[in-house]
Amino acid sequence: MRQFVMSLKEYLLTKKYILLILGGIVGLLSYFVIILVGDMDLEALEDFLAAFPEGMFEFFGDIEIFSNPYGYWCLEMLSFIWLYAGIYIVYMASGLLSQEVEEKTIDLSLSKPVTRYNFLGSKISFLYIFIVATMGIFFLITMGGMAFSSTFHEEGLYFDRLWLTYLSVVLFLGALAMFAILFSTIFLTTRKSMALGVVVLFLMFFLGEFYIYMDESVQGVKYISVFYYFNPSEYLVHSDFPLYLRDIIILGYINAGLIVASLLVFNKKDIPL
Repeated sequence: MRQFVMSLKEYLLTKKYILLILGGIVGLLSYFVIILVGDMDLEALEDFLAAFPEGMFEFFGDIEIFSNPYGYWCLEMLSFIWLYAGIYIVYMASGLLSQEVEEKTIDLSLSKPVTRYNFLGSKISFLYIFIVATMGIFFLITMGGMAFSSTFHEEGLYFDRLWLTYLSVVLFLGALAMFAILFSTIFLTTRKSMALGVVVLFLMFFLGEFYIYMDESVQGVKYISVFYYFNPSEYLVHSDFPLYLRDIIILGYINAGLIVASLLVFNKKDIPL
């Protein structure tokens, strides 16, 4: 356990500035969007959008999401959080294990009194702490911006919904990171793990978001995408708690399944020295 904690502490100290910078940049972008929402006439936007064909909004949601300050913020920020932070997290997760194999330092790490489960577990724990911390900074800055926004005050400060959404963001990004971790235990190379992690990310984005434009006979592919279980605008705007609960449970199972698979693969893996 002591070695586990020491390894975890080492990873956090190494990435502490990146953690603060990433959380701060995404948070400041969110603050800018909040200011932008305050300067917009959302009712006029709703009237304008109502003139467009209904099918145009199937990808983003209904018009109410566009014309609601939380909905607009969510479309600008959370709908693309995989782009703002997810790709970097996948990149980082891809190299946590495989980089040690490529630099041939893993034999030294595993020669210490630590099991393979603890060794990989410390890296997985670091990833979740990193995601929790960066998204925590992002959401704290967001809450501050909303607290000082007259537009959000008029709509109501739904900080309870916002923090529930925070949990779904953590699990969503955690799932993307765990795919990269699993690939790194299989290939033990950063390049392959990163390439496959990004390919799977974009593939799941396509399947989870664009399935509505596919033939009905193949729309069931949406269920294999983590994007299908990430619906933050429905929580924030419509307070759809049953949908939220479903998504949290499924995302939780996906995270747990990927963690277990990664640990089992790594424990049985022959590591080249």
